[in-house]
Amino acid sequence: MNQTARTFIFAGLVVSILLAMHLLPTIVIDGVELRHVNVLSDVLPEVYQQRDGIDVIPKPVPPKPIRARKAADSDSLLQQTTGEVAEGQKPDAENELADEGLIIDYSEGTSGGMAHFYEQLSHAASRQVVRIAYYGDSFVEGDIVTADLRELLQDRFGGSGVGWVDCTDRLKGFRRTVKVKGVGFKEFEVVQKPYSHKVEGIAQRYFVPHENARTWASGTNGRKHVGRWQQASLFFRTEGGMSVTTFADADTIGTQYAEGSSQVQVLRYESAGMSGVGYQFNQVSDQSYVYGMALESRHGVILDNISMRGSAGYTIAKIPQSTLSDFARLRPYDLIVLHFGLNVANEKSHAANYKAYIKRMQEAVEHLCAAYPQASVLIVSMPDRDQRTAAGIRTMLGVESLVAYQQILASNCGVAYFNLFQAMGGRESMKALVDKGLANKDYTHLTHSGGKVLARLLYDALMEGYDHYTGQ
Repeated sequence: MNQTARTFIFAGLVVSILLAMHLLPTIVIDGVELRHVNVLSDVLPEVYQQRDGIDVIPKPVPPKPIRARKAADSDSLLQQTTGEVAEGQKPDAENELADEGLIIDYSEGTSGGMAHFYEQLSHAASRQVVRIAYYGDSFVEGDIVTADLRELLQDRFGGSGVGWVDCTDRLKGFRRTVKVKGVGFKEFEVVQKPYSHKVEGIAQRYFVPHENARTWASGTNGRKHVGRWQQASLFFRTEGGMSVTTFADADTIGTQYAEGSSQVQVLRYESAGMSGVGYQFNQVSDQSYVYGMALESRHGVILDNISMRGSAGYTIAKIPQSTLSDFARLRPYDLIVLHFGLNVANEKSHAANYKAYIKRMQEAVEHLCAAYPQASVLIVSMPDRDQRTAAGIRTMLGVESLVAYQQILASNCGVAYFNLFQAMGGRESMKALVDKGLANKDYTHLTHSGGKVLARLLYDALMEGYDHYTGQ
């Protein structure tokens, strides 16, 4: 049998298996219902997805009004929040449930709300680094949305560098804000097996270096502020020790031996400016794991894109608390954004499924808050997601329900919430982006240009809250 015939036979088998999977009954694993398999979804409508179908949308609890304004005479965050409105002053627009495009703060003046982030931003340009961890799924993969949000924040508050970088180029050049080349690593990530939560890093990936493994990251000119930076940090763990040689631009900086330790370690290099940095690993002992690099300036805003295709977000709760504590000490965050939902939304809109999901996500939020007690936390809702139906391209049933449950999650955790679904236009807004060439024809993911549009929505919401906090 020739190779061409084998190829067609293999393709036929794959299609047959996928068509057979379409006939499978609903499958639920650990309280989460798996999405229905439909290999012909791009050409045939989902017969059960009609606009008059049942989409149970819970009503989130309205937030209590808070005064997220900087205190003139005290640095205490508790004194920056009261439940009163000054005479002649309008109530807080950012806490009115009906307002679209604004951040809702459920913290009631306690930790977890936006006040800490806004306070740190007020000092960013002059004397300190303000770091943001932006967790997400494939919607922000490749630095989509986050690249533009980072650029907007650095335009206003200063800062340079792309922030967190993996040791290898998993995306094959899809990410335009940094170039990475890594050789001699075995990669592990949480959405694939085998995988060990015991040795994972903050990005839920880890890289096992072989002898003479090398990684190199260089800036690009495709975006402002990411071509050069002043500080490079390498994060790793090694039980038995290993030797690390640092390179910056065309220079060999030196070789250091990292002693064995159960804790996460960091190796930092600072200069007046660099556009490339690399590391080589030798004398590598067993149980050595490299987590990634951080490329950043000494002040201003640094935004880490921590995206994971296929993730629903709740596995964050499995990161060892000791690992999170190590990272909190070595690389503290002032704002943690959690932007998930594409891998959770379900056309059949089972409330029990979503309730089980937000229960697991609440564990993840509380897990992060325990390691970063002062950090602000922002839940960003899933975006619109559309599908072909008998009535045309329509918003997938279940999306609006999940968006509401994500707001309930923020309320339960006492953190902030941003309704991206409503901010981008609500139902069928993804179709509108596709029609303008700003999203892909899977009606789920953005193009890089579309990321710029949505980044502006989130940036404007953040700045609305910041300007109110600072009294501008």
